[in-house]
Amino acid sequence: MMNKRKGMIIVGFMLVALLALWGCSSTEVAEEGGIEEGVVEEPTKEKIVVGTSGEYYPWAFQKDGELQGFEIDVWKEIAERNDLEISFETSKFSGLIGMLDTGRIDTIAHQMSITEEREEKYNFTQPYAYSYYDFAVKSDSTSKSLDDLKGKSVGCWQGGNGERTLRAINEEYGLNLDIKTYDGVPIEKEIELGRIDAGWQGEVKTAATIEQNDLDLKLLGIKLVFETNAYPFIKGSEKDALREDISKTIRAMHEDGTLSNLSQKWFDLDTTVKP
Repeated sequence: MMNKRKGMIIVGFMLVALLALWGCSSTEVAEEGGIEEGVVEEPTKEKIVVGTSGEYYPWAFQKDGELQGFEIDVWKEIAERNDLEISFETSKFSGLIGMLDTGRIDTIAHQMSITEEREEKYNFTQPYAYSYYDFAVKSDSTSKSLDDLKGKSVGCWQGGNGERTLRAINEEYGLNLDIKTYDGVPIEKEIELGRIDAGWQGEVKTAATIEQNDLDLKLLGIKLVFETNAYPFIKGSEKDALREDISKTIRAMHEDGTLSNLSQKWFDLDTTVKP
């Protein structure tokens, strides 16, 4: 009887050992297959890389090492509504186009305007903002018209729509301007310091910068160029389908007042409504 009982105990131990061994083997197989029992993997978010200069107050700028501004807030809202993983890459404005063309970034957030030339290369999202260009001068300047600017030095952003339109205006009206191009240097400060006679850029940016820094400057109200701002994507890129979703989101943000509220926050006016 004792031998029989010992035999049953030994068989029991063997069964326990076999079950334990089988469990370990099953776990190893599961881990080797990349699946851990009881763990539910979260779906991977689609990633998007947005380029900006970070030197274009109040659209996109850096403060205390953090990107801030209208463009940044707009994109954070777009990312949240589309469940996107967003990252920002900063560069001088003149380098952003090259980064987009070579695939280092997916789009540009820098008050980018739609032009016929750009539409040959890029598909744009739904517009999110509108603004005029205007000349800024010192408050005590006697300049009031285009004729008053003849022969004067005028600054603009290098490689942007501002440079293109300023050169066209210079040629069309025979102004003989001394055109100075900048890339990251605050044009408003250059005017205040007397290094140039006037600056040519979006009136919303200029007005906001004058107010923020209490600059002794004024806008002339010469509104020859109107621009529509939207986000460019390379034609045929893998992100072009996402562009359609982003356009839907921008339309929704127009309708629910989100864009208007963000504009009021950063500009103290609504630049999201077409004049």
